[in-house]
Amino acid sequence: MNQPHAHLIGISGAGLRSLADYLLDSGWTISGSDQTISLTLQSHFQARDVSLFDGHLSENIPPETTLCIHSLAIPESNSEREAARLRNLPQFSYVKFLSKLINEQTGVAIAGTHGKTTTSLMLGHLLKEADRNVGLIAGGRMVGSEKWGYAGKEATLIAEACEFRQSLLELSPIYAAVLGIETDHFDCYPDLNSLTDVFRKFCAQVNREGCLVLNADCPATRIAAEAATCTRQWFTLKEELDIELRETDMLWTISNIIRHKEGVDFFVTSHTGISAMLQAPVYGIHQIQNATAALLLALQLKVDWSDITTGLMSFPGVERRFQQRSHRSGAIFVDDYAHHPSEIRATLNALKQKFGETARHVVFQPHQVQRTEALFDEFVTALLPAEKVTLLPVFAARETVDDRVESVPRRLVEAGNRQGGQFEYCPSLDHLCSSLDDSWKNVPGSGGEVIATLGAGNIDRIYDELPGFIC
Repeated sequence: MNQPHAHLIGISGAGLRSLADYLLDSGWTISGSDQTISLTLQSHFQARDVSLFDGHLSENIPPETTLCIHSLAIPESNSEREAARLRNLPQFSYVKFLSKLINEQTGVAIAGTHGKTTTSLMLGHLLKEADRNVGLIAGGRMVGSEKWGYAGKEATLIAEACEFRQSLLELSPIYAAVLGIETDHFDCYPDLNSLTDVFRKFCAQVNREGCLVLNADCPATRIAAEAATCTRQWFTLKEELDIELRETDMLWTISNIIRHKEGVDFFVTSHTGISAMLQAPVYGIHQIQNATAALLLALQLKVDWSDITTGLMSFPGVERRFQQRSHRSGAIFVDDYAHHPSEIRATLNALKQKFGETARHVVFQPHQVQRTEALFDEFVTALLPAEKVTLLPVFAARETVDDRVESVPRRLVEAGNRQGGQFEYCPSLDHLCSSLDDSWKNVPGSGGEVIATLGAGNIDRIYDELPGFIC
């Protein structure tokens, strides 16, 4: 019998590249295309004997293709989708195909505005360290890992449940988490109420025999969770919390947090008296919350406390999530996917924990004009604590590129400087690489700074193009 072959249109997308790894592990053959294929992606899939195509052409679809899977950003008018239709090939959006996989297995869906990737990978790591052979489809890759996704022999699949275009409503998992709800996708949701309503519907779809892990400190999450019919596990950072628990609910309090340069120590204690001390090599309160959500889901999946404890301590971190890179000049870079004011604040606080009062240079590439304009004042406020801020043009994902990709960050610079910050505008990533390289060559001792590169676009390209990185 011939192997099934999937052609992935838009394979650079975080979900699709992870799905490609999952399908390869499951015995499929794969091909893929995108408008631009990065060297990292090309190298990774070339090693797995996958053909990738730069650009979208009808002839990219191999003769052996049995179905096509496309990202939500790929329209019906796409030449490859039209070719697939003429060949009567089944077509699935990424989330429709993911729903087939997760709804047919013991599905674990990680939802929320922030923290989905880290929590998904952390849970996968805890299960693997406990010798559980499960599958994972996530938006990122663990540091040191060769794959974005993987398939397991057990019928358990961990996946991110994204709220973009109500994608998460395609999923009906047995276990799930809602890490927090905050306005973010302004091209989909006009306000917080409309977004909360979608999460409410998602909570109602979690299997009534399953469990939902929830951030009790997020008011919108508490509203959404009212619709859940399953067991609920709540976590909070507050010593006292005014929340009405159902008979089957459990409330866990995070306390006694000790921050140090190697990570954090903290306790989790249930309202029934169960308590455990945990250590994790992560930075920032947001990562403690992610770790707590992952461990509570692991407990639901019958992982022992001892395996959870050792698994957290050995978690290697996630690429582009507070990922430290060292440069031969002595500069230390921290690369993070932060593209929302809340995420920027969390990352700057984590930098303070890791590096103390070391001078910080933040390079920020805004993601989407609409988001940047909607949260303009919040972005300025979030960036102000940095000693120096460099703004790049907006990465206009899923938007028509116009002059606002430059005018909006220039306005951010002006607003930041009016409020006492040291903001500057840099016209491109190429200019950024040149200016950093020149500063280390021409100013003795300037390389000892800590530089954070933030954004969900292609800002991490500098690590391929700027010479001198040693890790």
